[in-house]
Amino acid sequence: MTKAESDAEKRVAELKKEVLQRGFNRYPSIVQSVQNLPVELYSPCVARLASGESIQTIIAFPPQIQRGHHYIPKQALLFTSTDMVHLLASIWPSQEPQVTIVRGCGLLYMRIMLLLLYGNLEIVALGSASPSHLGMEFNTMAWTPLSEPLIQILQAARAMPSAPGRETQCSPTARKAIEKLPLKFSNGVKIFGLLPGEQLEDLVFQPAAWKPCLFLLRRQISANTLLLLTTNYVTVIQEELEVGQGWILSYIPREGIAGMQSLPCGQLNELTVQLNRLGQSADFKILLKGGSAEAWRSLWIQHGGRWQDLPGSQGG
Repeated sequence: MTKAESDAEKRVAELKKEVLQRGFNRYPSIVQSVQNLPVELYSPCVARLASGESIQTIIAFPPQIQRGHHYIPKQALLFTSTDMVHLLASIWPSQEPQVTIVRGCGLLYMRIMLLLLYGNLEIVALGSASPSHLGMEFNTMAWTPLSEPLIQILQAARAMPSAPGRETQCSPTARKAIEKLPLKFSNGVKIFGLLPGEQLEDLVFQPAAWKPCLFLLRRQISANTLLLLTTNYVTVIQEELEVGQGWILSYIPREGIAGMQSLPCGQLNELTVQLNRLGQSADFKILLKGGSAEAWRSLWIQHGGRWQDLPGSQGG
């Protein structure tokens, strides 16, 4: 271990002690202006950036320890009507915060984990030369103030903005399919799956997959998974393998989908959604059972999507 690594490890250990002394005062707060941000998140660069943007919402997150040991410094999210800025404080007092800008019009995908009190926001979007990646852990107490601005980012990524006042809708086929879903997932479609103004065209639901393990026991190898095809999005609603109480939500703008393919991966198939915007590319992957992968392939092609069949791929 180098001296720099050793110094950083000692500094993080000190900061962890401060978090543990904060008691229950670990929840996010709404900040009225950039000037009111904690000093660790404010810098001349942040001030200049905010002066050129019409900031509507600022959410500040205190330092926290996630997953039992992982220290996360102070953070903040600054939202305009279409874009987002993430600020991450340094562990060193003299250093400026790390700044990540996400433009809604350049969104490749957004993935949100809401598992009990643990939240994780992952966004991949167009960067200056290659896709930028934002990963942010947070306490799910922040979800109420966080959800509405994130929906605005998703709306900015639409190829076809919804008409004012247009309500969410379902095709007759999709409506019948929703009625057959487990209650948790039928509610999930209404709460998370359909963004305002979106129409649900079709869906595929995959129950959890299991494999035999140690005689009479069995081990879960994939979670309950729902794939939705809406007017502008492919939306994936999943449970987590180890934590059934919660959601994993993924939103992929159809505008950025260049194609899909499915390849065998052990006892399952790995569905790869190939994303490309303005020459910048990324992949979104999900594990499906063979029948679910084939059902999604048929649905995607039926609705005009591009599928790349390769030797050994599902449908190839």
